[in-house]
Amino acid sequence: MISLNHMKINFTIKLVILFIFTFFFGQSALAASLELNVEKNILQQDQVFVLTISLNTEGQSINTLEGDLKYDANFIKTENINIGGSFINFWVEKPDIKTPGIIHFSGITPGGISTINGGVFKVMFRTLKTGNTSLLLNNVNLFLNDGQGSAIPAKIKNENIIINQGASDNSSANFVFNDKIPPEKFNIIRAKDPTIFGNKWFIVFSTVDKGSGVDHYQVCEGERECIIAESPYLLKNQSLDSEIIVKAEDRNGNTRIIVIPPQKTHAWYKNYSIFAIVILVVTLIYFIWKIFRKKR
Repeated sequence: MISLNHMKINFTIKLVILFIFTFFFGQSALAASLELNVEKNILQQDQVFVLTISLNTEGQSINTLEGDLKYDANFIKTENINIGGSFINFWVEKPDIKTPGIIHFSGITPGGISTINGGVFKVMFRTLKTGNTSLLLNNVNLFLNDGQGSAIPAKIKNENIIINQGASDNSSANFVFNDKIPPEKFNIIRAKDPTIFGNKWFIVFSTVDKGSGVDHYQVCEGERECIIAESPYLLKNQSLDSEIIVKAEDRNGNTRIIVIPPQKTHAWYKNYSIFAIVILVVTLIYFIWKIFRKKR
């Protein structure tokens, strides 16, 4: 006959086993993969190659990611960073070289994304000298689209390359240099918000370029000089009575231009100086008409 104490011990053991299983296997199941991929791992000196960073959410919905791409600047150098075709909608920090050998990135996708091969961005590198070198992902953080911004473990896949002497094949250069297509069409949204720019009017805009990537934007307000700008952009003309032009230019010089008309137009009778002139002219015509009538 099994004693009550023995049953309690068995029950406790089962609980411990269940806890261990849930902690280790349950946690590992809730993860996503951030991967580095190159076209080929064996290269020659002075050869251009493309590295792709992609995300596999493994069934989860992820809306935020950040991290560092680390490489040895003695072996390779960055030629171009391309965010065209990225699933990231808003870059908190666009992929950029913060310090030699480190490209930092941070982006958000409102509503989240669930994908097995979501492109984050691409980097074109050029090899410098022979040897073995690695491309590594560091300080990676992924956050779930669960309304709480819960962190999720990241499984990392890095890349190693071998650089040999020999004739280089720079066919990958077509990635940038043959781009003849301008950035995609986009919308310009005028808005104002008490928490942004002190409740003053601003515009929001964003587009992508699937070839060489968007290099910069220019904003032109009416006859004002066009200036390089980023979204959101505080409008200089708060009366909104002039057209707004936003130019998106990719890294190969292709440009997309979007124009929105004035939001507020003033009728001629609301412009007091014009209204006064019109009244004066009408009055003069009336008196001239009376004078000619009397003479007749």
